[in-house]
Amino acid sequence: LKKNRGLGSDEAIKTFKLGFADRTLGLRLPQKNRLAGADIRERLTRLGLYRESGHEHFNGCVVFPILSATGKITGLYGRKIVEQQTVGLAKHLYLPGPHRGLWNPACLASREIILCEAVIDALTFWQNGHRHVTTAYGVEGFTAEMEDAIVAAKVTRVWIAFDRDEAGDRGAAKVAERLLSRGVECRRVLFPHN
Repeated sequence: LKKNRGLGSDEAIKTFKLGFADRTLGLRLPQKNRLAGADIRERLTRLGLYRESGHEHFNGCVVFPILSATGKITGLYGRKIVEQQTVGLAKHLYLPGPHRGLWNPACLASREIILCEAVIDALTFWQNGHRHVTTAYGVEGFTAEMEDAIVAAKVTRVWIAFDRDEAGDRGAAKVAERLLSRGVECRRVLFPHN
């Protein structure tokens, strides 16, 4: 991320508790032929951190915790950065199940926020001084929880900074419609097309 996007400052790593999944999780656990090792691997599989195959779900990813309003980790986002491992595989990974939580809940202290399409986009804004930023889970990933948090925080304006492609434009329009109906002004950040 540092080479391609200029991201990964020590401040960002510390603030957002960023990590990297490098296949060493299994080495840090009790052996799987022991009761404690089998138990923890089963729990990690139920959570989605381990796959049924015994491999780390986020292997080769920079991992971003997603937090609840109270600061508890409710989800994880992983961005593949090890290219040889990504041939034909998804570059964006989440835990299974519905998306919950809000990335950078501190943004809700501002009356205006920037809403991005992806965590990496939001981190780019944050690292460049726009700390009042959060993200949806892709163009169709703006949740009711996010909407309710924005309204409850009395945010007055949301700058929708989704990608400027057909999917991003369609997703931004849906988000704007939802927020406008609840009294939140919306503006679209117009990047160059594609």
